[in-house]
Amino acid sequence: MSNTAELSPALKQYVQIRSTLTDPNTILFFRMGDFYEMFFEDALEASRLLEITLTARNKNNANPVPLCGVPYHAAQGYIDRLLSQGKKVAICEQMEDPKTAKGVVHREITQIITPGVVLTENTIGKSSRYIVAVVQRDKVFGLACADASTGELMVTELSDVHELRQELGRKDPQEVLIDEALRGTSVATGIEDSGWVCTYFTGPASSLALPPAATLSDGEAAAAQLLWAYLHYTNRSPMSHFTKIQHYDAAYYVRLDESTIRHLELVRARESDGAQYTLLNCLDRTVTAMGARKLRHWVLHPLRNVEGIRNRQSMIAALVNDTTTHLQLRAQLESVSDLERIVGRVSTGIANARDLVALAQSLTEIPALQQRLQKVPALASVLKRLHAFPELTRTIVDTIVDEPPASVKEGGLIRSQVHAELDELRDIRSGGKQFIASLEEQERKRTGITSLKVGFNKVFGYFLEITHTHRDKVPQDYIRKQTLTNAERYITPELKQYEEKVLGAQERIFALEYELFLELRQGILPHVANLQATADALGRLDSIQGLALLAREEQYVCPEMCDDKSLEITDGRHPVVEQANRSERFVPNDVTLSSQKPMAIITGPNMAGKSTVMRQTALIALMAHMGSFVPAAKARIGAVDRIFTRVGASDNLARGQSTFMVEMTETARILEGATARSLIIIDEIGRGTSTYDGLSIAWAVAEYIHDTLKARCLFATHYHELTDLALTKSGVANFTMAVKEWNNDIIFLRKLVSGGASRSYGIQVAKLAGLPEAVIARSKEILANLEKGELNNVGQPRLAAKQSNASPEQQDVIDQLRAMTPESLTPIEALTILNDLKIKIS
Repeated sequence: MSNTAELSPALKQYVQIRSTLTDPNTILFFRMGDFYEMFFEDALEASRLLEITLTARNKNNANPVPLCGVPYHAAQGYIDRLLSQGKKVAICEQMEDPKTAKGVVHREITQIITPGVVLTENTIGKSSRYIVAVVQRDKVFGLACADASTGELMVTELSDVHELRQELGRKDPQEVLIDEALRGTSVATGIEDSGWVCTYFTGPASSLALPPAATLSDGEAAAAQLLWAYLHYTNRSPMSHFTKIQHYDAAYYVRLDESTIRHLELVRARESDGAQYTLLNCLDRTVTAMGARKLRHWVLHPLRNVEGIRNRQSMIAALVNDTTTHLQLRAQLESVSDLERIVGRVSTGIANARDLVALAQSLTEIPALQQRLQKVPALASVLKRLHAFPELTRTIVDTIVDEPPASVKEGGLIRSQVHAELDELRDIRSGGKQFIASLEEQERKRTGITSLKVGFNKVFGYFLEITHTHRDKVPQDYIRKQTLTNAERYITPELKQYEEKVLGAQERIFALEYELFLELRQGILPHVANLQATADALGRLDSIQGLALLAREEQYVCPEMCDDKSLEITDGRHPVVEQANRSERFVPNDVTLSSQKPMAIITGPNMAGKSTVMRQTALIALMAHMGSFVPAAKARIGAVDRIFTRVGASDNLARGQSTFMVEMTETARILEGATARSLIIIDEIGRGTSTYDGLSIAWAVAEYIHDTLKARCLFATHYHELTDLALTKSGVANFTMAVKEWNNDIIFLRKLVSGGASRSYGIQVAKLAGLPEAVIARSKEILANLEKGELNNVGQPRLAAKQSNASPEQQDVIDQLRAMTPESLTPIEALTILNDLKIKIS
């Protein structure tokens, strides 16, 4: 950085403000006129990340100052790009009008935008955007989670690092705030390695006044304090939309670890181009942003409590059985905007007039919704939380024009007959314009200059413009203001007087409209808590109606929920695969597990449908715990406490883990965390090592689940030997995917049937995949020999000799050569035989 003595006053101010930002990932946007400018190291980094031109201040100086900038009206797009690359952006605004400022314009940082603290609607989309704070107290972890755009603030306490990782995976935060005291620990390193944007932060020296909350544990209170301090540090405006701190117990929900969420593709597809093929996307029939967020929460937080599940089922069933009321409610919800985020912007002082219009339009739907909900007793809990705001709605509608501009400081917001002074000023402004028109006509007649015109610009104000050809006709009372190439511009005392009156009215109109708007926006604040309750109820109603529509459209059924260890699914279907392949008939399957037979060993060839059956079973169980109807003809689900999956093969190069290591790590987490109430889905383990090692591990894992955990488990394997477990383990049942052989080919029937697979059909699958015919033929030769059990001299299976491609004549020559003993032949005999062989092959 240059010597500050050489800098201009504005740059000295920049350096001073920049020094207050200690986070190296923060870039300062310094407002200068119509641009946000960046200097020094910030300019170098921003120009590279944003791919914008890098220039310099004081280019001829020995130490030019690196500079880049972006237009203020287009800044949001650039900010979004920086956020996506893990950066933070501090916004430094001009706090006074440069025209009236004495000396350097006063500037302040008004907000620091981080990946987890964003309020702009275009940036955050309709999904929740969480920031999570993590602290450790003794052996437990406190976790606080907030969505700055809606005012949602939750806390919980977790007993160990595994629970912490599970909860972080479920929240999928945009930013993780880590207590500075954890820096360098394995806990913090593990969070960083997960790929989240991490920020280390020191809690406040003294406790801040938190939003109202029930009694919090030490860990919860510390996490809430850390997060609350960070929100105040970044968002330097009121945050009255944080009306309470909600405590929740993670054990209230079915536990889903990071691997399960990823393997089942609940909210994010593994393929980058397959975003639509997630469970959430296939379930989502919501019509509001609030409903979409609520549904996502339900997908990631399935209920454990059977009564709570049945309550949701009854609400969905009520709308499934009353199509007319359902579709009326849905049509009304389509007119509702994102109230949660509008209230958030109102509370933080960034809502514009369009937000208020959207708020009023949404609130006008409430009375009719209340009336219709009275006909649906099952939805009484939703109706109870809906509030109508007739006076507030009427005030907004009567005050703000139907289609206000985006800016709140340039007028055009307030209706006529709202404020007497405003109406008077508008009359002056419109009357002034009429005066200008009549003045132009008057002066043309007085001077005889028909081309004379009255104009206006921001620099010189109003003027009379006369071309040089009529310069000799200019009256004596005209005062020259500006000379152009082809004309002169003049003013008169009369014109100047009216100009001041009209322009004064315009400025006063802008100021008065802004004052009236601020007053109206401020008047919404006392209603924030009830508005948030209403928004939550609308989101819940939208999620319920969306799941009802899904059930009706896809012919889903209401599962029977119970407290035993049963899992009975008749004609179950994979919700995502079924919707993704409408052109093909989906083959449904039955799956039955019970306390007597909690484990199913599933064998069968690759591509036969094992993975689909297993995943659909997990998804049906999860949907049932959401309270949703499920894709089946019939289902009876015993409540589970956790769902674990070990599916597919993948490595983690970033952590230096091989495919086998990832597989074993995930398996270890299952065996450590599962209980007798858990549902475990294991789709192949042991493939990443030798056959005997893999079989041994798979066998031991299956035994441990059966004997020790006693959990319900679907265990797919290519080791057919595991089917022998059913001979000694009473709780094991064998199943396989049915296959039909036809003309040396196989047909996958996609049907799960009782029994074990007799063959793997790997070569047939390889043929279907398009391997060269020569490779297929050679594979069959080797397989035939291996199946005979022939051994070589070191006790390993002897591979079949590769068959020759020679013709019969050529093969006869080869056989003669092999039978020959050259050392017993005379030279003449050898030449004779060689000549005979040559004749044969020619």
